[in-house]
Amino acid sequence: MKRIYIIFLSCTLAFSACDDSLDEITPEQSLSEDQAFANYNNANGVLIGTYDLMQDLHVFGSQPQFISDFITDNVNFTGSFPSLQDFNNYAVNNSNSTVDEVWRDSYQVILGTNAIIANAPLIEDATDEEKLALEGEARFVRAITYFMIANLYSQPYGVSQGSNLSVPLYLEPFTGEVINLPRNTLAEVYSQIEADLLFAEENLSPTAEQGFASSYSATALLSRLYLYMEDWTAAAQKAEEVISSENYSLSNDLSFYNTISDEIIFSIENNATDPQSDSDAETSSGSWDSYYTGRDQGGRGDGEFSPDLLALFEEEPEDLRGDFYVEDVNFSGEPAIYTLKYDNGNDNSSDYAAIRLAEIMLNRAEALVELNGINEEAIGLVNEIRNRAGLTTAWTVGDFASATELLEAIYTERRKELAFEGHRRMDLLRTGKPLRTEAPSSVAITDAGVGVVAGDPKAVWPIPQSQLNINPMLEPNP
Repeated sequence: MKRIYIIFLSCTLAFSACDDSLDEITPEQSLSEDQAFANYNNANGVLIGTYDLMQDLHVFGSQPQFISDFITDNVNFTGSFPSLQDFNNYAVNNSNSTVDEVWRDSYQVILGTNAIIANAPLIEDATDEEKLALEGEARFVRAITYFMIANLYSQPYGVSQGSNLSVPLYLEPFTGEVINLPRNTLAEVYSQIEADLLFAEENLSPTAEQGFASSYSATALLSRLYLYMEDWTAAAQKAEEVISSENYSLSNDLSFYNTISDEIIFSIENNATDPQSDSDAETSSGSWDSYYTGRDQGGRGDGEFSPDLLALFEEEPEDLRGDFYVEDVNFSGEPAIYTLKYDNGNDNSSDYAAIRLAEIMLNRAEALVELNGINEEAIGLVNEIRNRAGLTTAWTVGDFASATELLEAIYTERRKELAFEGHRRMDLLRTGKPLRTEAPSSVAITDAGVGVVAGDPKAVWPIPQSQLNINPMLEPNP
């Protein structure tokens, strides 16, 4: 994605470590707010800047999503970063650098969108439609970013129906005065995410260039939001709106990764010149490719298939998803197996399919079973995905003795289909399952993560100490 304008209003909010960034701002990156929104062209550049900030290593550039897979049973972490080793060992404290950077960099994205949302209606040379579309895209970006951090720093919705504390809702642009806000409840954060997505759904075009939000990007994310909230009717409805739109279709095979594809509903588009962090010098410290590509292919080899995931695929050897890998060596030089979803280790250019049709089909299938028990439509949706994976023996209603048995089968399909895409942690927590049933050999603590379920303090990230220091209104997580 080409960098045009990047607004750094968020750095002055006093989130820690922002001061270092100010020295590096180039003239085209340091527009005043008046200049940035003087006309439609400038404002659109600011919007592209917020998309650019989403590529940051600590936002959707891989690290939060990578952690969400390797602290579960999907991925073995073999890397050397101490902050990530703490996650692997379930020994994360609030001074962990990753805990701090994900919070800080995500709020940079959010505060950039706040500026657009506040100023879009005032742009004199834009049509009403253009103003609403600018605001709609900004609201989508704000929603998906809040959704990501809310799910990291707060317990899942089902623990207390959202009454537990989540993250603070900063909804106004920064105007020069530092405002400290307390943590909102998860229900409040989810309600704001819903409002933003409904606005985006109403005001965005149904189609968009890949990498940019469309109305269906918002509809699809709403299906995930409602699934997490256990609002099965709404989850099924929003999923069906995407599926029946005919704007999207399953790819014929697994080669759609890092391509323009009708399966992709929203993605983070990268190329060889896009840094995965706010500093070019930090690019090599991590990216989707760096983590998930072996050393011989140019990556670090930090995230390999876990034995447990390999064993799952071996139960159905004809499953093409189980063969979608390459043999290489890990960070320590030992033989390992890596996914081919991110196979550009030499230039870190692989894209992240943040929302794709297969997930939405699985969302609807799960919600339909919760609503109606064993039913043919839910089974048919999963069969389409399994057929694409080379599994030609179709499920039938008679294969399942209970709705619970069918749900468990859908959870397994979800695990196999969405592996290495950052979903596993939340899928385990929201369905009442432990993040680990046994600790991998790479951990220093022999029972790290074993038995940790939703509601356990170790299931969520701590609030960063840097934020507790500057904002006395924040309450720490247990």
